[in-house]
Amino acid sequence: MSEDDRNWNLTRTLGAIATARADQHARSIARDRLLQKLIADLVGVRRTIGMTQEEVAARMFTTKSVICRLESGRATRPTLRTIENYAFAVGARLEIRVSFRW
Repeated sequence: MSEDDRNWNLTRTLGAIATARADQHARSIARDRLLQKLIADLVGVRRTIGMTQEEVAARMFTTKSVICRLESGRATRPTLRTIENYAFAVGARLEIRVSFRW
């Protein structure tokens, strides 16, 4: 096998691994209904108050593209801190509760 063939095989394999990881990550986000609901609620608040993604980004000291990815739920899984920052930026209060019944 020539050097070019090995390089091509390596490139193809690495591409396949990257694609598989991205697909798996996207599926894990899609399965997380609670996270989707939380983000949808925050986007609803943003839209209700007439705030743009650019304005949210400015208040969070980030870019519009980061906010767009966060809101779409694709290619990102936000941390609790990011969700808190978004809520603060749109003037919402984030409440997290745990309930337990014995």
